[in-house]
Amino acid sequence: MQVIRAAQQLGEVFQEWREQPLVEIQYLFADARYEKVREAGQVRDAAVSVATGISPEGERQVLGVSVSLSEHETHWKSFLKSMRD
Repeated sequence: MQVIRAAQQLGEVFQEWREQPLVEIQYLFADARYEKVREAGQVRDAAVSVATGISPEGERQVLGVSVSLSEHETHWKSFLKSMRD
């Protein structure tokens, strides 16, 4: 029960983080790294895309994270659009 409760709390915190408004960003860095994931009983490589911004005050902030099976242009486009929306 404690694991379920912790997962629910983490989910709530993560949802709040995802819905926070973006601050003014002077620089935007977008990159991906590949990690092993298990999907349908198979181990596959998945692209973990991360967008990081630097504010005018020089503070770094993770703006978004997304996981997909590749770094295809359509994924990057939807990832960046979802952050804008």
